Amino acid sequence: MAPRYDDLAVTVLRLDPEAPIQRTYHLMRFPGRWKEPLRRLAQAQRGGDVASIPIASLNDAITALVPDCVVTLPYAGRGDDDQEWLLAYRAVNPAAIFNLVAAWVRAQKGTPEQISLTLSQLHASHLTWSPVHLNLTGPEDRQRAMRLLPMEIAATLSRPGATCPHNELRFLRCPSADGTEIMSWPPERIEDQTPFSVKIGVSVQTLPTSDELLVYLSYGVRRWMPVRGKLAFDHGHSVYLAPTVPYLAGLENSRHFGTARIKQVKVTERDGSSSYGPRWDDALARVLKKAGCLNRLPDPQQLVDKPLDYLQRHGDAAALVYSTGMLSAEKVSAGLSVADRQPLMDWVINELTPHLRPATALPREKCTVYKGLGGISGSRVSATYLNEIVGPRLDIELLTDTDRATQYALDRLATRLGVPMPRAEQLDEAGSHVDLGAVTIGIRRLAAPTIRADLDRVGRRPQAAVEARIAHIADTLGQAANPTIALVEIAHPDAYQGRQRGDDPKFAIRHGLLRTGRLSQFVTPVAEPKRPPRAHEGREPSDPNRERFAAAVDDLFRQLGVRPEPLPGPARNTLLRQPALLAIWMIRQNKGRVWGLARQVPVAVLVNPTGQHVQVRAPKVPWQPLHTGLVDIGKQYVNVDLKCGPDDVVRFARDVIDEATSAFPDTLLLTHAQNLRGVWNTLTNGRIQLDSLGFGAAEPQPISKLSGLRHVRVRTAEGGETPECYGVTDDGTGQPKGLWRFLVPRVYGSTTGKPSTHSGALKGVSKLVPGEHNGKLTAPKPKAQVWNPQFIELLVAGLQDGDQPEHWAALAHELRDAAPYVRGTTVLPWPLHLAEQIEEYLLPTKITDLGSQEVLGDE
Repeated sequence: MAPRYDDLAVTVLRLDPEAPIQRTYHLMRFPGRWKEPLRRLAQAQRGGDVASIPIASLNDAITALVPDCVVTLPYAGRGDDDQEWLLAYRAVNPAAIFNLVAAWVRAQKGTPEQISLTLSQLHASHLTWSPVHLNLTGPEDRQRAMRLLPMEIAATLSRPGATCPHNELRFLRCPSADGTEIMSWPPERIEDQTPFSVKIGVSVQTLPTSDELLVYLSYGVRRWMPVRGKLAFDHGHSVYLAPTVPYLAGLENSRHFGTARIKQVKVTERDGSSSYGPRWDDALARVLKKAGCLNRLPDPQQLVDKPLDYLQRHGDAAALVYSTGMLSAEKVSAGLSVADRQPLMDWVINELTPHLRPATALPREKCTVYKGLGGISGSRVSATYLNEIVGPRLDIELLTDTDRATQYALDRLATRLGVPMPRAEQLDEAGSHVDLGAVTIGIRRLAAPTIRADLDRVGRRPQAAVEARIAHIADTLGQAANPTIALVEIAHPDAYQGRQRGDDPKFAIRHGLLRTGRLSQFVTPVAEPKRPPRAHEGREPSDPNRERFAAAVDDLFRQLGVRPEPLPGPARNTLLRQPALLAIWMIRQNKGRVWGLARQVPVAVLVNPTGQHVQVRAPKVPWQPLHTGLVDIGKQYVNVDLKCGPDDVVRFARDVIDEATSAFPDTLLLTHAQNLRGVWNTLTNGRIQLDSLGFGAAEPQPISKLSGLRHVRVRTAEGGETPECYGVTDDGTGQPKGLWRFLVPRVYGSTTGKPSTHSGALKGVSKLVPGEHNGKLTAPKPKAQVWNPQFIELLVAGLQDGDQPEHWAALAHELRDAAPYVRGTTVLPWPLHLAEQIEEYLLPTKITDLGSQEVLGDE
């Protein structure tokens, strides 16, 4: 019997006010007199008004090249005031900083005259350091502490002589987008060509309604390329660099990694022919080139050809990061299991005592509201209910290539609708009708090779190729006369990697079908199994093809807004009534390669209390059933350059909340912190107020004035904003599912058990040290599959009088199991999950095969 875990350990450290961290730092301000010339240079490049100076690439260069220094200024705004910019352990030679600034200016896209004019107004004498004494534990230095604490912790854990007893690991510091990171060096297992390093991420986070600073730690591996592999053509590859001498004169070296990126670029040979080869290609490389020291970096071709040679160097080492697909088979799996995470966490705690102490284990919240949720709903869809959703007629089109693929789809349709379907060989373009009484199903098969073919890009820009396919689909199929769903068989995403990425027709097919009134889902062709399926007594052998086609057909029913079974009623002594469920989601896309448009569109999903009627709304699309709303939203916004600003989003949120609360006596509002807070800033930790909702600049409105509304804000692990976790008992550790009370009132954590897709992942297998199994010593297993639960933070932000916060937290937690066509738990509660999936009708990157469902854990 599996052990029950009533406590959850989290990788969180708390500052001890009895042992404050106090230190004198050196502060450098960004000179206000530099802002105007730099703004003029930015305007010359971009045109129009420039609100801030784009110094992100300069900050990245400083982070990578100047050790023991943190950047506190993400952008230099208007005005001519000096602004706090750099904090460092020691006063780094200002001339070295200025040389980096000058190289950065020369790397900008401007004419020689513009660059020269800008540099003439910047001088090294403008840069000065001043000492500043800070107490990182005190509230008066809170903002600086958020930047400095990760550096302090990384410096302690990577100091000379610091060794983690778990496989005697020693660490170096390296840049990180969030906080800082340390990485074990030298790499593990170089000798058997499976090289990897252990990485520990350190970030400072806050919790809503609390001023306390918390340190979150994340544990994983960074895998290195041991041999020549395949580079991508559409993105760069990270390289970690450990020079023995600083790249720039005037800087001191330290135990510190820098990073740069290489990318495959087209090269014209001496004979006029073209080939592709790796080149340094990022902002840091451009700055180093202008500084005259790019040649200090390794030759990228040699690094790609013989990466192990650079990994084994004692000095001037370089390490090319492995990512999925670069080798035919992975030599090291992603992630670290609990068997490695727990001893690493124990070492970190010991090293950082007494200034930081671990958070106490979280107690389980023993509350259930909706019992029996979870797993794929196997019920058939009744004809009466289907008529309520789509009306008296539903057309189904199978754009499939083979009889086997068609039959798999028909078998799933027969199961879902509860009636026999024609055989694949009987079906053609004319189709047939299945009378269910309340609704008639029209079904036909279209081979449609020209619709499903790769995009024809010869002599065309990408957008022209897409538009040509859309027009072809419209000419071939015509406008749908009834609600229509289409299953499209198409090549696996692996066929569209590298130079073939632009051949991928999915975006064009989806929008061609959309313009003709059809919803669609893609599925990869039938594949022969590599080995015979295992037979289990009393059960049908597993068939990945059948499961994949079943999932694709089920997703079409999801897009229709069909839920085979209603949500269960609330358990006794929890909620008085079933609430309606309202989710608001922000769809974002910057200008992309296909359309060259920017979109920022809020959408809302409203589910009635039974869960069986789903409506959707957008700013120019009124409330309507999901299946018609997806078509209208796609048509309205796919080819429109539209960015709804904060005022527009807040106005939209207020409108949909008013409309939902007017329609239902109880409504649960679900929001996602990372998705919405950028445009709805009263959802941020620092501004959110319990039992109130803020709309723009006006005073927050008490939620009691919004009839029957409750609000749960969800925060995911994106950006390292939630901690890692594992269950603890007297006998060991595990990966439990449950709801947990977090560190402050009204904040909870939601975790899920290991999904069936990761059944082979073992929590006790180490990549670093020998273990024991059945009384025998076992070697470390770098290839061992790893799965770890993602900790989802739930803030019960708004309640009505008499509510118990644990009831609404439990409901949000249980709604992660409510998606009726997903085998397992989704990252987001079901209504937010539905809202996020609307993106697939606007964003090309969201159009994928259904072979993989939500990412349920972090690796």
